[in-house]
Amino acid sequence: MNLKPIWQRFRKRAWDGRSAQDRRVLAAAAAVLAPALAYFVLWQPGHAAVARLKAQLPEMRTQAAIMKRDAVEAEILRQQATPAVLNPTAMKAAIERSAETFQLRSSIESLEGMEPNGVRVSFSAVPYARWLSWVRQLRQQQHIRVNTLSVVALQTEGMVKISATLVNGVDQ
Repeated sequence: MNLKPIWQRFRKRAWDGRSAQDRRVLAAAAAVLAPALAYFVLWQPGHAAVARLKAQLPEMRTQAAIMKRDAVEAEILRQQATPAVLNPTAMKAAIERSAETFQLRSSIESLEGMEPNGVRVSFSAVPYARWLSWVRQLRQQQHIRVNTLSVVALQTEGMVKISATLVNGVDQ
């Protein structure tokens, strides 16, 4: 599309068709209004935006630092190996070894596998603090976590009866 003929027609109609006095008045009005228009449309909003951005800059820098830190952490987590999902037999063996280490093996009443990746375990009487440490260690080292839990306080202080379902692998 060629704009030159359109501009020439507009100029003939709007400018050349006016008297010299009208053209002088319009030119003077344009000379007065152009700076005011430039101020209110361009300079003033830009100046206000600069002031607003200067005020927001410290917060934005903090957010950028947090995002950089999170990106590094995400990359570290992405490179970590995904833990293997243990079948019930392997989980039972891992739980028994770990319970032996924490001197909880003798307190286990029952230990039965549940498909696809779970074990139901019951303790008759166990020190609650030791049981918590054992569960923390299972979570950190074996990626075995508590799925369901029932705790009953016993007469002896600090001793509890526990029934729990332990699972490993991704959340279902």
